[in-house]
Amino acid sequence: MGMFMRVLDWAEFAAGGIAKTGTAITIGVFDGIHRGHQALLERVLSSGLYPVVVSFTRSPKFVLRPETTEGDIMGVDQKLRLFEQMEVALAVMIDFSEKFSKLSGKEFIDLLQDRGNLHRLVIGSNFRCGYRHSTDAALIQAMNRAAGIPTEVVEPLMAGGARISSSRIRAAIAAGGLVEASALLGRRVEIDFAGLSATPGPGGVRFDLAAKNRIMPPPGRYPVVLFEDSPAGIETEVSINKDGVFIPTPFNAVRIEFVNGSP
Repeated sequence: MGMFMRVLDWAEFAAGGIAKTGTAITIGVFDGIHRGHQALLERVLSSGLYPVVVSFTRSPKFVLRPETTEGDIMGVDQKLRLFEQMEVALAVMIDFSEKFSKLSGKEFIDLLQDRGNLHRLVIGSNFRCGYRHSTDAALIQAMNRAAGIPTEVVEPLMAGGARISSSRIRAAIAAGGLVEASALLGRRVEIDFAGLSATPGPGGVRFDLAAKNRIMPPPGRYPVVLFEDSPAGIETEVSINKDGVFIPTPFNAVRIEFVNGSP
């Protein structure tokens, strides 16, 4: 990694700001950090300003609609690792709550302008914020224009005649379409074990994904590259069932990358 990334929660950001001369900020859930997300991040990173991402520890829909059964593509640690690898300077992570959901779009954008020392905003054309998602990209653009701050609104990236989205990638993973999911992500599908409970057993270790509501491929055996605390990977095979993933040798596993899309 080329730099050390700072991480603040929303309260820290709102209370103290970030004390930089000027920032370029992008906002989103960024579950998966897929090719469409990367297009937003790359615009911030190439702006010449201090690059900041404002994201969420979990998708707001899991708080507002808890009956949602979809899992996350990635956990918080995995998301932060990828932000840092891309050389984001600061990640502001919002722990979305009912209280935060009552914040108006204007209050949210005002805080970004003031505490974030906002000089440029980059958002997707379908981005909405504020109470009941009442503030859309056009309104955000108008708010920033009044403050003399440029807003770049980016259209969704397309692949195979459809928009690249986290929902589409979740559906592909759940159906075992790991080749398709990898193409949409722009890298291999991976599972990061940070924050997951591990249960040693005969011949290996089981990591519980269901408890953390992670999306999983269908049950089966999958060839993977397993990573410990070093860049070098180990080729092995794992078993997946409805509860989690079984590593057949008790390595100090940090994460796995799926080699192909066939169980």
